[in-house]
Amino acid sequence: MKKKLIIYGALLAVVFAAVYAYSFDPKLDLNGDNAQYLTLGRNMANGHGYSAINVVTQEFRPASHFPPGYPFILSVFMFCGIDSLVFFKVLNGLFLLAALGLLGYVVWRITDNRYLGFVCALLPIFSPHLQHFSNIVMSEMSYLFFTVLSIFSLYKYLKEKEKTAAFYRSPWFYTAIVSAVAAYHIRTVGAAALFALVVFFLFRKEWKQSAAAVGGIILLMLPWVLRNKAYGIESRYFGTIMTVNPWRPEQGTISSVGEMWDKMLNNFDETVIKGFKEGLFPFLQIDYNVPSSVGGIVASVLILAVVFYGAWRLKPLRWYLLAFLAANIGLLMLWHGGNGIRYVVPILPMVYLCFYTGVFALVEQVAKRLKTPQIAKYCPIAFGLMLLPMLPAVQAQAQMAKRPYPANYKNYFAIAKKANRSGDFKGKVVSCRKPELFAYYAPNVYATGYLYTNDTQALIRDLVERHVDFVVLDQLGYSSTALYLYPAIVANMDLFTVEMLQPNPETYLLRFDRERAEEKLRQ
Repeated sequence: MKKKLIIYGALLAVVFAAVYAYSFDPKLDLNGDNAQYLTLGRNMANGHGYSAINVVTQEFRPASHFPPGYPFILSVFMFCGIDSLVFFKVLNGLFLLAALGLLGYVVWRITDNRYLGFVCALLPIFSPHLQHFSNIVMSEMSYLFFTVLSIFSLYKYLKEKEKTAAFYRSPWFYTAIVSAVAAYHIRTVGAAALFALVVFFLFRKEWKQSAAAVGGIILLMLPWVLRNKAYGIESRYFGTIMTVNPWRPEQGTISSVGEMWDKMLNNFDETVIKGFKEGLFPFLQIDYNVPSSVGGIVASVLILAVVFYGAWRLKPLRWYLLAFLAANIGLLMLWHGGNGIRYVVPILPMVYLCFYTGVFALVEQVAKRLKTPQIAKYCPIAFGLMLLPMLPAVQAQAQMAKRPYPANYKNYFAIAKKANRSGDFKGKVVSCRKPELFAYYAPNVYATGYLYTNDTQALIRDLVERHVDFVVLDQLGYSSTALYLYPAIVANMDLFTVEMLQPNPETYLLRFDRERAEEKLRQ
């Protein structure tokens, strides 16, 4: 067993390294959050705690937009002198590889089928979505790793429990709790892992373990809760859940049960009906702008049924997996839409695991009726044929990774770099879309956003209150620029003068006359 485990593990690592290197993207991702994670990590490494810069006072203030787990991981390496974008990308790749290896091992041992375990670990390597998120400095892969570590620890805990009844002597019991709480501190959706952990013990009627798990979870969450309470920080998540569209605040909040129900159905269609299907079969063309057809819904419900059946058949861990999947689906339905498969990515390896275990279990049932058990034993090898249609999707991801930044972002970054090199801009406040990205290339300035409002005077007042000196008028493609910033500039042309211009497409750095704006607002 040990020799086979080493061989399969080495083969998995070789395949992963080849695919990862092929699709590797050394550039900073354009989503903005990855740049913010790096900044938060540096602040922690430099002794400022979990904090961000207040552009008005230019002092550090407690941060709260993201949970602190992933910035803390980055800060550990930064404190040791390792602050490299490429290194952190590779670290995320290692998180993914470790998670897949642990999942494959668990499936192998539970089903006693090494082919199934290997395939369940192998196929996700060829997911372009997992490759993409393992190539950017975001929290998804570390969250995945700690969630899987909790699952693996529960399996090891069960194996130890066969030898001793004293659960408190098992290091795996504590590792399961710590890992689940770590996942929560990395991504708040990790609440699903905490819920699943407690459900696991409750359905096994392990009452003492259930109480100990709840106590451990509360104890490990308490410092973060007390810290936020001390600073008067409230969770942003409930507000986001009740918002129709966080990117269009003028659309207001959800005001009725019917509106909430419609939102949940739309999110279910986007993340589960479409997201699970695209995640498992990335070669399918999925249009997230069109509601699913009846045939698409039926097919996806069948896929979901196989996923849950697979979770059920992994008997030692069935209650954890069922609760984890159900909790994630519930949370995805409550969150805001418009993100496609993004929020499914951190649980995608578990979806693969359960789906192919479910298919294996169905084949096993048929093989028993036909009295041909060998068919079931070797059928996972046939699952490997799914690699063939998945390869073009990986190739497309690799081609995308090798492309340079589009012209609109090149211009945006060029302005940031020029501002950073000029001593006239040092310590100045620049208002722009994607301030995290601007600050990454211009660390000598203070970058901030702007108010999302159709009220042009309110937007100007917000620029004054933020002590803004310059404004970037970009063509990055986000609707907020055309909806909010551009109309405010056009309505107040006397407050803005061109400082820099990058052509094709035109990207402006405008000087903002704050004193004159204050006079206009007083009139």
